[in-house]
Amino acid sequence: MLPHALTSCRALWLRCPDYSVNRSPRRHASAQQTVAFSAILCALAQIRLRRTSMELKELLAMLPDASIAQKKLSDSHINIDNIAFLAEPDAEPQSNVLYFTDDSLVPKSFPETCILNTVLFGCARIPDALASSSSCNAVLLRPEANPFTCYNKLQGFFLEDARVTDIVRRMLTAHFSNNGLQYVVEEASRALGNPIVVVDSAYHYVARHVDGSLNMANRTDQVLDQEFRYESVLEEGVDFIKRERISERCAEAKRPIVVYNDVLGADTMITPSVVHGVTIAHTMMIERNHPFSDVDVECMARLGRFVAQEMQKTSLYAASRGQMDSYFLVSLLNDEQPSHAVTSRRMSVLEFKPLPYLYVCVLEANHAHLAPHDYDSIAPQLTGCLQNSIYAHYEHALTIVFSRDSDMGLGDYTEEMLRKVCEVNDLSAGVSNAFDDLTHIHSHYEQARSAIRAGRLVSLYLDDRYLYHFCDYAHVDMLDITNKQYNLLNFVHPSLMRLARYDREHGTELMDTLFIYLQNGCNTQRASKMLSLHKNTLLYRLGRIREILGFDLSSGEDQFMLQYSFRILFYLDLFKSRISIHRSDFTDAGTQEEEPAKKPARRR
Repeated sequence: MLPHALTSCRALWLRCPDYSVNRSPRRHASAQQTVAFSAILCALAQIRLRRTSMELKELLAMLPDASIAQKKLSDSHINIDNIAFLAEPDAEPQSNVLYFTDDSLVPKSFPETCILNTVLFGCARIPDALASSSSCNAVLLRPEANPFTCYNKLQGFFLEDARVTDIVRRMLTAHFSNNGLQYVVEEASRALGNPIVVVDSAYHYVARHVDGSLNMANRTDQVLDQEFRYESVLEEGVDFIKRERISERCAEAKRPIVVYNDVLGADTMITPSVVHGVTIAHTMMIERNHPFSDVDVECMARLGRFVAQEMQKTSLYAASRGQMDSYFLVSLLNDEQPSHAVTSRRMSVLEFKPLPYLYVCVLEANHAHLAPHDYDSIAPQLTGCLQNSIYAHYEHALTIVFSRDSDMGLGDYTEEMLRKVCEVNDLSAGVSNAFDDLTHIHSHYEQARSAIRAGRLVSLYLDDRYLYHFCDYAHVDMLDITNKQYNLLNFVHPSLMRLARYDREHGTELMDTLFIYLQNGCNTQRASKMLSLHKNTLLYRLGRIREILGFDLSSGEDQFMLQYSFRILFYLDLFKSRISIHRSDFTDAGTQEEEPAKKPARRR
């Protein structure tokens, strides 16, 4: 009979509409069918059944009568001790495994030193690559033969211990429930009867489960209670991991390793979770309720693979690429109210010692979203200014936390580097105000994002050349908030509306003239140069403007209201200056005109 896991997978198979075994799902099935089929293959790849070995020719003789359409055997005497559904076309085949697969998943190439053993279905004939290979055993099932029935017929010989099958079934069911990593760990812990924790590469607990309440008289439970409260491994635990080379030993071992943990005062069984050759987490079971057995070893090995698949579903892994500092940054950004104690402890574990002042910088593509690997190539371009900083790919952008000695800004070198990188890669960068507590990162991340949105709008009249500081654009946030409840035109100074109406009726450019005059601090020399006007022409226009406005522009209050009114018109896209200007046009001109002394850095 089919074990429970295979029964569930068969049910999933049969729910795929219009699926026929004589059609390849990659080419003929819908996207939904392909996803379901892939899920089945991944599930069955986790349940590789083994007990003993049998020659291939003897094994094939166990298939249902008249189920084979075509055979090509290079070595029929090879010993087989595993059967599995081939889940990945790039996986290196094992000579001792008989793989069930359709032609779309057959490896394009494989080492001549090993034998590829396959039972094919869903294709008209054995592919030429297999038929011509001297290191391949291939059997093609007839279209009417059900591959699951054939698999079921063979697997009885390799069936594992019933308890292992039952536990793996529970973990598999939890995995396909889409309830997340925590649920998978809870089910595994209950099934195996001991506490299980998952620790990421930054020594942070991403999932954990202990059945029942902790006993504070028990040394193991005391340590777990502390670590659960801080959501991370204690310093003593990190020292133990490094001293005992736990990560290295897990990478070298083919099976879960058992290590006595002198911090916990108990034996532990540890298995890595690996994605594309990178270990992204370790799953650990603690010998608390009963001693370990061979069943635990078998099940923990599979749990490690389930954990890897679950973590790949989350934005956390995708964003961090398994890098410790990046993982830490993404987890901070995902937590709207990070704990001071937990954050400090994790910074200590990572040996991240930022300088007193922090700035969040977000680099975002101006057009289509960039893929994570695109941002991976952008970060190295900023290497020269990333000292004492951390970064991660987060929400379709590269997010950097800079740390500096001063609250006067990132510095000219860093800002110029950011502008160059943005220009080359078609990005915009937003920079938050300075802050001194990493737990406040979320609000400053929002500032950096807001600066980009506002900067792109304001660049219509004031181009900051790819780099936007929130302190320069906070007024746009205020306009956003106000615009949701009120008509912003009600806040525009009526005198400016009168001037705009005069321009429309007479074809003049007095609005442009007034805006450039105000932007230059009412300095007629700089304004006339920017407007390409003779100074007397500008003075004449200003006189006409004063008449229409009804005041002489000498009052700071009047200048403020006019500037604010201009910002509202820009925001509403009701006015655009015909002159494209940069912020540096004002500061540089002022410096040249007044004195040659070096200008001080702007306080951000």
